[in-house]
Amino acid sequence: MPANPGSKPRPEGVGPVLDALPIGLYVVDRDLVVRAWNRGREQGPIGRPRGRAVGRPLKAVLGAAGYRATEPVLREVLRTGRAHEEIVETKGGLFHVRRLPVRRGREVTHVVSWFDDITARREMEMRLIASDRLSFLGQLVSGVAHEISNPLAGIAGCAEALASLAAKGRRSAGEARQFRDLIRTEVARCEKIVRFLLDSSRPAPGDRADLEATISLALRLLERHPALARLRVRASVPKGLPPARFDTDSLKQVVMALAMNASSSMPAGGTLAVRASRRGRTLLLDVADTGSTVPVPRRAHIFEPYATADAQRGAGLGLAIARSLLRSRGGDLVYRPRKGGNAFRVVLRVATGTP
Repeated sequence: MPANPGSKPRPEGVGPVLDALPIGLYVVDRDLVVRAWNRGREQGPIGRPRGRAVGRPLKAVLGAAGYRATEPVLREVLRTGRAHEEIVETKGGLFHVRRLPVRRGREVTHVVSWFDDITARREMEMRLIASDRLSFLGQLVSGVAHEISNPLAGIAGCAEALASLAAKGRRSAGEARQFRDLIRTEVARCEKIVRFLLDSSRPAPGDRADLEATISLALRLLERHPALARLRVRASVPKGLPPARFDTDSLKQVVMALAMNASSSMPAGGTLAVRASRRGRTLLLDVADTGSTVPVPRRAHIFEPYATADAQRGAGLGLAIARSLLRSRGGDLVYRPRKGGNAFRVVLRVATGTP
């Protein structure tokens, strides 16, 4: 019989749609039994054949170790109905993993696990980070060279004065000691500046960053930068904050990038405020300025590479790289417009093992 012209074609299922997605994906029900397993989840270093997954308990599919790491997260999504997102590193690469609730009415009936392989993207980001650090280091060296020129000029003047005293045969021990002390003071000042420069380029090992010490170092490094010379800088970091689950060197780069970004919005001067706080297992770092607020049309693109590129201010990679660094460790960077300025909120996790 011919088909009814008014009838709708019968759906062939969502399997082909899931297979077409450029990511790995599987679905489990409330009993954590696998109900869907797409082609992307079959492939790659952590892939498994679909025939050995669909209809089987997730524990049998992932194995004991994989199940121990996954089961609590899935249970939490089923219980709360809130999505979960994290970056997972395996022997096969780096994956952006999302756990998404599926609802029928008010009940969460399934969880979709979404795996996006970001290994290549991460490698590209690390190259950008290295390039950006070199670029910023060049700016820092320029500022440090300018600062060092002043004490060097003083040292040269003292040396000439000492040479003049020696040539004239004067025996003024007090005057000679005065010039000697001036030289020592200026040499110590140069050493301090160079030490700051070395600290800015030396990688800091470990995965625990002290917010107070890191923010202090970043702002001390930047106080010699011409872009911040016109700003009032205020920092508020409560005593006793736990360390962040983040490496010190990367956090220092994030703070410096946000400070430089704030300075660019205040060409005529203003106030840069840095404030840290704790909220449960989360650490918050707010960097605010009193410059011109980012226009609404630009806010959706503020974290895109080169979105703020300016020949005078660099390649426009600072915010994009800062957010990439934070998200790679389970943190985030959020723009928060406010009356009379801008604010960026850095979200960090409290270091593992910290009460």
